[in-house]
Amino acid sequence: MAERRTGAVIEDQLLSPTLLRFRVEAEPGQQFPAYVAGQHIPLGRDDCKLTRKAGTASDGKPVCEPEFDPWGRQTVGPLKQYYSMASSPAETAEHGWLEFLVAIDHGYHGLPGRLYEDLYHAGESVKCGVSYYESVGGNFTLEARTREADSVLMIGTGTGVAPFVSMLKELHAQDTSLKSGCRYTLLQTGRTVPELAYRELLSEIEGAGRFDFLYLPTISRPSSDDPTDKQIGRGRANNVVRHIYGLPTAEEEKATGATSEVTRAAANLALDRLVNPILPSHVSVASLVPRLDPKSTVLLACGNPAFLADIKASTKRCQLRFETEAGA
Repeated sequence: MAERRTGAVIEDQLLSPTLLRFRVEAEPGQQFPAYVAGQHIPLGRDDCKLTRKAGTASDGKPVCEPEFDPWGRQTVGPLKQYYSMASSPAETAEHGWLEFLVAIDHGYHGLPGRLYEDLYHAGESVKCGVSYYESVGGNFTLEARTREADSVLMIGTGTGVAPFVSMLKELHAQDTSLKSGCRYTLLQTGRTVPELAYRELLSEIEGAGRFDFLYLPTISRPSSDDPTDKQIGRGRANNVVRHIYGLPTAEEEKATGATSEVTRAAANLALDRLVNPILPSHVSVASLVPRLDPKSTVLLACGNPAFLADIKASTKRCQLRFETEAGA
């Protein structure tokens, strides 16, 4: 069994009401186990407010509610959960910390729970203890998933961008054979601009030009409050992929295929809410078609289940190789 250690949250940043980025330092006198960009590690605490699954949201994510004891108090207990590292091995070797991007789960009643509540209150002034295990896992890595590909299309929504951030940081830091002659493209989608975690860093990596990398940020729920930035596109990630490969949006396809009044009404409602896919101004479909040729491209995806299911179906139609993290 992997040995359990006690680290500490040394820095955190609340990017949005539901998205948190934080760093963990190792137990004094210890080092984190070696890992490869794209892998994950279990974190935990013994005093988390526990929740239980109460349903599934329209995007495929589980909806949780507080778990109560017979006296009406929310139960407290241990929690262990796997998180992909957003830090790169080079960063960890230099600074000694791991970085993570997590969603804050508020459930049905708007109450925080699980590991996130403790992390939400962590900060530089007060170190929040967190357990980690000396065991990294997962084979969602460039070496394991992109062999024989000339082009890699990474697609991450929300916290699903974390493993790709790790990969791109490492490619930027190291002169490895993985980036020799290979093109890397990241399509990152957040609901709003603040949820485009690491946007500035990813733009800097793109601008540095140390390897062939193209960054495509989009937001799926634009509003009048969002700053005007033509470098940020519009639309859900799955619809942007469909747009690139000449397919109708998922909403348009459902409306066309509706066979009853009920399904037609639901499809039309979805169409009314559709955010038409628009690429960032510095790229076009014409420029992306040769770059993302299905014959030489592998698509790596990480995000919510509904998004993954639609992406997988689209890649099958385009005869595009599809890879995702097990259990994602």
